[in-house]
Amino acid sequence: MNFFSRHSDRGENSREWGEEKEDGVIYTVSLKKVRHQTTTTSLQWETMKLRTLKAGTVERLVENLAPEDVEDQDTNSMHLNVFLATYRAFTTADQVLDILFRRYKEYKECRRRGENGKDSRHDVCRIIQSVLCIWMDIYQDDFDEPPAYRLLHRVLEFAEAQMSDGELARQTRHKLDRLRRSQALKSQQKVSVPNGHHLTSSEDVLFIENSDPDQPLDFDTISVQTMADQLTYMDAELFKKVVPHHCLGSVWSRRDKKGKSTTDAPTVKATIAQFNAVSFLVIATILRNTCSSTEDRVRIIEKWVDIAQECRILKNFSSLKAIISGLQSNPIYRLSETWAAVSKEKSEEYEELCTIFSEENNQMTWREILVKEGTAKYADTSSTKVKHVRKESAQKIQAQRLSGVMQGTVPYLGTFLTDLMMLDTAMPDTVDTNLINFEKKKKEFEVLAQIQLLQKTAQNYNIVPEPSFKAWFDSVEHLRYEESYRLSCEVQPLSDSMSPPAQGSRKERSLRKRISRLFSTSDWETSSANSNTSQSEDRVSETSMPDSPDSLVPEKMSASSSSSSLTSLEMSTSPYKNYDSSSNCVIRVSLSGESDNIYKSVLLTHQDHTPGVIKSLMSKFNLDAEEAEEYKLVQKLPDGELQIPDHGNCFYAINQSVEPNFILRKKSEEGELHRKSKKRTTLRKLMEVVSTQT
Repeated sequence: MNFFSRHSDRGENSREWGEEKEDGVIYTVSLKKVRHQTTTTSLQWETMKLRTLKAGTVERLVENLAPEDVEDQDTNSMHLNVFLATYRAFTTADQVLDILFRRYKEYKECRRRGENGKDSRHDVCRIIQSVLCIWMDIYQDDFDEPPAYRLLHRVLEFAEAQMSDGELARQTRHKLDRLRRSQALKSQQKVSVPNGHHLTSSEDVLFIENSDPDQPLDFDTISVQTMADQLTYMDAELFKKVVPHHCLGSVWSRRDKKGKSTTDAPTVKATIAQFNAVSFLVIATILRNTCSSTEDRVRIIEKWVDIAQECRILKNFSSLKAIISGLQSNPIYRLSETWAAVSKEKSEEYEELCTIFSEENNQMTWREILVKEGTAKYADTSSTKVKHVRKESAQKIQAQRLSGVMQGTVPYLGTFLTDLMMLDTAMPDTVDTNLINFEKKKKEFEVLAQIQLLQKTAQNYNIVPEPSFKAWFDSVEHLRYEESYRLSCEVQPLSDSMSPPAQGSRKERSLRKRISRLFSTSDWETSSANSNTSQSEDRVSETSMPDSPDSLVPEKMSASSSSSSLTSLEMSTSPYKNYDSSSNCVIRVSLSGESDNIYKSVLLTHQDHTPGVIKSLMSKFNLDAEEAEEYKLVQKLPDGELQIPDHGNCFYAINQSVEPNFILRKKSEEGELHRKSKKRTTLRKLMEVVSTQT
């Protein structure tokens, strides 16, 4: 069975029977038919009862790691994997150790007193010891706390005091020694920090080789193959170091009241920063010299298409998506004269690459490619409709086969981040009087397991890093959105109707000065990420880009494809195109005054009323729920806003014919919004006067 297919561990001959509730835990019970051969000629069927943990308290979830009942031990392996991958969302490592240590001592004491069930109690103690060994081995980061390594010392002290065989103590000392040697080696390494391009709070996320400044490179001199290889090397190194549980929607996206990240997920942030850096690199290389001819810009765009195609053959879908996003950014997409000069072959090749990340059917094309090629040794481009691409790709893949070179896979991480965020949104954290919803954790584990599997395939790459390329990559100056848009307008000016008036009379200069003052950052709203080119040109934004490393920018993209938005790596592509059904939908809500890129998703049902929805949102934004009456929910419409009634049914009040984008806003902000609206009206009138006079 393909790993990426949904599967059940209950078997083909099992069916769900019901639930069993005990103190602090709920089990899902299923019945399974098992065939036994009683004699050489006869078979006998037996019905077995299987229990899988559905929900429970933290204590019962930890206890189930080493269950006493034999019937529960059959599913212990799956429970252990799910728990260790997801426990950080609802408890701490210290609390887990406290419960395991207490449980071990209780069963050891019962065994010492000679109570009934010696064999079972001995098994519980043995399983707990095994759980601790597996935990330290697979999730080493939980114990990597230099220089004290407090958790490892807790385990070591307990093992020396309670476990007579000394096996756990020996493994713990070995782990301590290895971590200390690794830390000493890291402190000796000379790590250079990129000039703001790769934002990460952990220096060991990616080892950066010493660069040779005497060998400067230039985009024109770097070959397409070298560019694709080196981007793949950088992406693979980062992806291999991603800590899967950092991708959980309840972990990596946690923010405080100011919208800043409250959790340390450096491996996810480093991957996001790399994605941004590649996209910005595309924009910078095209707009770096506004005096370049159209032919020069066409040559650069076509080279980026070739690089993207090489990334496709290398199965580096991260840089492939980043390059496409850069080419679809508004400053590049609006250069219609340049795009018109791109050759027909390259245009077809580019359009086909864009379809890989199409929004249709929840990114069905991209997901099918991932299933087919995720763990394969080579890319499969046989289905391409562009003849020259099919021929050239087949030749390169055949050469890889003959040389014995296998390719790994670097996925577009945003797909997994979206799936995990949607799971976190759609499924409650607790059920039945605050029991932890472990069914939700199982579904999250399915996604995390896919990431872990792809990380293993990323080990197949055998690309030699080139320090000179890394030096050049970090040296390229990235442009802020407003700067890139200004340079884009220098290359291809705005339409005549929106061109600024020439220097003229004092009255005209006064008008321009007044208009300039109205273009303040605090008052000027950003244009929609999905607005078309003409709309974008009519609304030139002065808003600066977010500073947080996990906010993917630029914010404004063209209408060529909604998947073009660079914000897509933080929340991936939008799964909100269609409402889920007639009885529920998922809405996307941003906090008034914050960037639209920072939003929360909420599952809305036909039973939800506005006060409850607002309280839920305030909890997600880390606001005081007691102040819910001071807030209101507003839906963003193409021609304005729709205020949701304060005490009505929220589901039936929303406009379901448009995108479900909402704003959580303080009621006291109405006066300020009215003032801004009047200022925009004044701006439009001034623009009309200027246009008439010119």
